Amino acid sequence: MPQNALVVNELGGPLALVERARPSPLAGEVLVRIEAAGLNPHDQKGRDNGLFVNLPGAILANDIAGLVESVGSNVTKFNKGDRIFGQSSLLGRGPDAAGLQQYCVLEADVSAHIPPSISFEEAATIPVNAIASFVAISHSTGLGVGFPRVVKESLDKQNIVIVGGGTSTGKFAVQFAKLAGFGGIIALASLASEDELRELGATHVVDRHAPDVGARVETLVGDDLIYVVDMVSRGDNQSFPVSLLSNTQKGEYASLVPGKVTEETAKLKKAGFERKGVLGLSHKHRDICVPFWDNISDWIVDGTVKVQRYAVVDGLDAEKVNALLDCYRDGVPTTKTLIRPNKLFSVRDST
Repeated sequence: MPQNALVVNELGGPLALVERARPSPLAGEVLVRIEAAGLNPHDQKGRDNGLFVNLPGAILANDIAGLVESVGSNVTKFNKGDRIFGQSSLLGRGPDAAGLQQYCVLEADVSAHIPPSISFEEAATIPVNAIASFVAISHSTGLGVGFPRVVKESLDKQNIVIVGGGTSTGKFAVQFAKLAGFGGIIALASLASEDELRELGATHVVDRHAPDVGARVETLVGDDLIYVVDMVSRGDNQSFPVSLLSNTQKGEYASLVPGKVTEETAKLKKAGFERKGVLGLSHKHRDICVPFWDNISDWIVDGTVKVQRYAVVDGLDAEKVNALLDCYRDGVPTTKTLIRPNKLFSVRDST
């Protein structure tokens, strides 16, 4: 059965509206009628640089929320008509699992029921950014503090610094740092986000634009900081977050993107430090991500995890979606945006 979709056919070219076949669920999968699909910065890199996609015919968006249309074999978790959300596989079913179309497939074990208290749109703000932050805090490829209980040590006397705390991933990192039990959660962010970050669990918010931001962090942690997670730094800028780590205790630095640390900064770390490159994919880290999806609905209900502000584009409007991806490319501040593929064209904001 045909459906509409937005596809990428050439690197750097605009998404185009096409008709393609509706996929069928394989064993362990469900077919979802997409009610909301979220865009993220990596989607722009997919369109323009080929990140995580194969051309031609690539489809973007990996935050999925919708209604179960049918279930594949071996699926007992969901039934037709259930409201669910999940992170589609970047590396698995390709375009059949992506969000800029009317229907896609999701793997059942890395999806969850949407609690009655939230909408499809609210649910779709969660998957990609929450998983990236959760892996960065909890998995051994990140800081590795363990899940569901801390396995390294008690963290109630430990601090963590979250660089880019005001970003979508940063806000989830604050929540998962609180869940892990860190005693001090220091978010480096614009002070415009301070009230929200404190509500999410930050014990301190430091203006990331302040010229003495490093000195302000040092006032809070002294020379005892051994955990930094970084949501934003690129290139040589990663020397700054590493500089925050203790000079006399071995530290751990987890980053969502690759980058460099200057030799000068590295030499200051007498006890050394470990750098971790985080890949926030549910399908790659099933050891902690399957438990994540088993718990996320309860965390939403009890307030452990809070949904985020969003804007909505209704319909598969190629012009509007391309413009949003251009904002990511050009560094224009952009509210988390959800596409509703089965709605008529319009634009709304959750605020």
